[in-house]
Amino acid sequence: MEKIKVIGVGPGGKDYLLPVAQKAIEEAEILVGGHRALALFNQLKKEKRVIDARLENVAAFLNQNKGKKVAVLVSGDPGLYSFLDYLLKHFGEEEIEVIPGLSPVQVAFARARMSWQDAVIISLQGREKEKMLACVVTPAVKESPKVALLTDQDMPPQKIAAYLLAQGVAQKIMLIGDNLSYPQERFVRASLAQVPQLKEQFDNCVVLITNG
Repeated sequence: MEKIKVIGVGPGGKDYLLPVAQKAIEEAEILVGGHRALALFNQLKKEKRVIDARLENVAAFLNQNKGKKVAVLVSGDPGLYSFLDYLLKHFGEEEIEVIPGLSPVQVAFARARMSWQDAVIISLQGREKEKMLACVVTPAVKESPKVALLTDQDMPPQKIAAYLLAQGVAQKIMLIGDNLSYPQERFVRASLAQVPQLKEQFDNCVVLITNG
């Protein structure tokens, strides 16, 4: 029986896609993933299925296509805030093969020239962001020397910084990696107090918050 291959496609730039992932994707008959991940492989003439909010429909599609070579593409690494956890609840471990990828968090710390074994990593994507800021992010920033946040347009760095400042967090540095690995990549470093004044719009970013 063919296994469902859950493949990390990295931060998005094709140069950051691991060769083992590229090979598995080329060998697959069906590609399943978000719009951004699938767009990396527009040149491949394969059946494609978009992962949307109706995850149960995606699981049903995978069940219907058992026996075919299916690759589920996830951004970054499958082990970090991805579709993998959902799949493991609906399929046996023996039915799934995981191929790792570079996480945008790794790339952000590389751009910052910092190690990250002591970092707290939090995702705000697809979550109750205001509650996460109050109950998870603020305590982590106060207690940890390095915090990495995966966020989006609904919770931009400016809003995060303004909230933290209102909670009395001040002596911190924020590093913002936007569209990491893409041609339009930006990497901004500023004090927490400076960030709310930034005029840039950040689309797809990793935020690092470190001691000043």
